[in-house]
Amino acid sequence: MLTRRELLRMGGATLLLLHLNHLALGQDSEEVFPQGVASGDPTQRGVVLWTRVNPVVHTRKRKDLLLQLSEDPQFREASTVRIPAHAITPEKDFTIRIDLEGRLKPGRTYYYRFVYEDVRSMVGRFHTLPERARELTLGFVVCQNYPDGYYTAYRHLAQEELQFVVHLGDFIYEKIYGPPRVPGRGIQLPSNEKVCVNLEDYRHLYRTYLSDQDLKLARAMHPFVNTWDDHEFLNDYYYDYQRGVWGYFVEGHPVGEDRLRILRLRQDAIRAWFEYVPARVTLDLNNPNPLKWITLYRDFDLGGLAHLIVLDERSYRERPPCTGRFGVEGCPEQKKTSMLGKEQLSWFSRKLLEGEYGWKLVANSVQFSRSLVDGKFGSLDAWEGYAGERQALLDLLRHHRKRNLLLLSGDRHAAMVAEVPDSYDKPSEVLGAEFVTPALSSINALEGGWWRKNWPQYATLEDYERAEVSQNPWIKYLNMRTWGYSLIKLTPHRAEATLVSVNKYSKDARREVMARFEYAEGKLERASISMDVYSTL
Repeated sequence: MLTRRELLRMGGATLLLLHLNHLALGQDSEEVFPQGVASGDPTQRGVVLWTRVNPVVHTRKRKDLLLQLSEDPQFREASTVRIPAHAITPEKDFTIRIDLEGRLKPGRTYYYRFVYEDVRSMVGRFHTLPERARELTLGFVVCQNYPDGYYTAYRHLAQEELQFVVHLGDFIYEKIYGPPRVPGRGIQLPSNEKVCVNLEDYRHLYRTYLSDQDLKLARAMHPFVNTWDDHEFLNDYYYDYQRGVWGYFVEGHPVGEDRLRILRLRQDAIRAWFEYVPARVTLDLNNPNPLKWITLYRDFDLGGLAHLIVLDERSYRERPPCTGRFGVEGCPEQKKTSMLGKEQLSWFSRKLLEGEYGWKLVANSVQFSRSLVDGKFGSLDAWEGYAGERQALLDLLRHHRKRNLLLLSGDRHAAMVAEVPDSYDKPSEVLGAEFVTPALSSINALEGGWWRKNWPQYATLEDYERAEVSQNPWIKYLNMRTWGYSLIKLTPHRAEATLVSVNKYSKDARREVMARFEYAEGKLERASISMDVYSTL
């Protein structure tokens, strides 16, 4: 049941669509379209649409697939695209992606569904980007290990009124990290290994994650703009430029140091991601240079109000410097390593200065801000391990007097809000703000107890949190004990970020706002929070 608060905050079309999609879940639609529908990478005149047909059904029936598109949620007037039966193939794991770029109108709401014989899919909805915008609200999420918890947060995210959702990575986890933390979420890979070793293992993970009804509902209700972090391939991976292959930090992985096996596994990971994530990216798996197999970094004009820049912070990074990665004192090599690689860094530097946008909004998979506690860095796997490159970007913004940087960040499994100063060594002015969203379901520090190993002097996690905030003056908020998602509302002169907590251990958990901050022209301030709590559907 919807509460009165929910009814007041939703329009009639949203309520109708939520109702229709809840009816579709558990009926014939799921048998034919077991992973639901999705849209991605909206522009002013296009979007990428996606679904997957059940291979058992298609092998038996061999029917064409229809895509119906309308500005009416009840499809009283609709255009139709036919996908021939022979285009639904095992080579693409029976997934279908359709790019409608150039075929739509700006600033419109569209509804879509797929029809196979007489069975209709869930109804998807997306908004094309406006040509000129005065206000936009986006969601952003990260880190959703399926066995670690329920996706109740996605059920709440589906109810938000958003332009789209930015997914910052770790859509899947390539390794089985122990038994499930909630009932019914166990995974066994087809290979019977504990870590992905081939294409079918990766595909199996995407199919399993997308069997979750809350995730399917969110992907139907909102378009997603996706980047990746490490677990879509291998934990904490980096590129070894001397060997021409990716290195990683997974102990006892079956591929070992075999270069050809690692490269084959990389292709498998890319192929599965591309099959299941509707994103407008360049794929070239026949290129002799592994770094050219996929170009994921890209950008979006959000109606002149903001410029969304999506980064790939894994594919081109060098090995993290120093001895150890977490809770270490650091070394001079932090100023010499590259996270983005030469080409992406050059592209990103141009994009930061391009156009007359009010905001530069960056999909930034790993934490940008320095976290130094009692002389030890929290993580050299994040931007602190690439501090020289980070400072070069800050110098660029300071030189051009840009103070409109907004970083949407993930990876840390914590909620954090911080100023972005012009220097972490000698800060003199604020250039922007960073908003780190908590993990959607993956374990956090309270569960993992990570801080105890390197900072045993702090008896509780709350003690450690207070120490990190007090020793890093740019950090204004830190919560390492929660899960959920985040929102950011943009207007020409102000950005408002809302960090939302949802308990992953309950399918009926409430949505609770834990913090809200406003940033405007060099000032980051905590905003008041009204009673903004409601129950799930």
